[in-house]
Amino acid sequence: MKVKVSEKHLQIDKAQSTIIAVITVATVITVFCLLSSKALIAKAAYQGKVINERQKSLDQLQKDVKSAQTFLYQYDTVFNGPGPTNILGGKNTKDASATPPDGSNPKIIFDALPTTYDFPALVTSVAYILRADNISSPTIVGLDNSSSTDSSPSANPQPTKIPLTISGTSTYSGAEQLIKDLERSIRPFDTTKLSITGSGAISVNLDVNTYFQPAKSLTISSKAVQ
Repeated sequence: MKVKVSEKHLQIDKAQSTIIAVITVATVITVFCLLSSKALIAKAAYQGKVINERQKSLDQLQKDVKSAQTFLYQYDTVFNGPGPTNILGGKNTKDASATPPDGSNPKIIFDALPTTYDFPALVTSVAYILRADNISSPTIVGLDNSSSTDSSPSANPQPTKIPLTISGTSTYSGAEQLIKDLERSIRPFDTTKLSITGSGAISVNLDVNTYFQPAKSLTISSKAVQ
């Protein structure tokens, strides 16, 4: 039996098919746009982080360049200064046998500010000051902690206190000169106790703290943007 379909029904079916096709295409396009938008937003956020980190790196690099320029100027002034006198007022010479106040600035500084714990060298330096100031019967008392002190370089080195007791006999002017020389020393001496007794030949007794600090290590790290 042949079913007769009217032209109107054919038009309706055709219209429905067209609508379904349009909806399908629109849905596909919408999903594609949403996925693309999500990917673009994620990429934009990542690029924003990259730009931000690059700007931070640039700012830090500019600060490092300025610090390096300042350091080079200070280094050149201290270590390559053409003056005939050194920072102690003595003769500026590279002679290895020169003794303070003579000698080159680098040698004076590195001897006074060692990066390793060297108690015997410290005692020798203080003994030299006592001899130079004509202190009789000099005595230097302290505890050598070489075996328990770590001198290894670190990223954040901290100063280590070294207490000493210094005593001897001198005149008033000699004791005064000793105190001045300890104050003028490149290596810091913090006087915590001072005792001066007598009239002609006086006895001098000082409790002082001096310090040493390990070298600073340089660590270069890289950071990946997540």
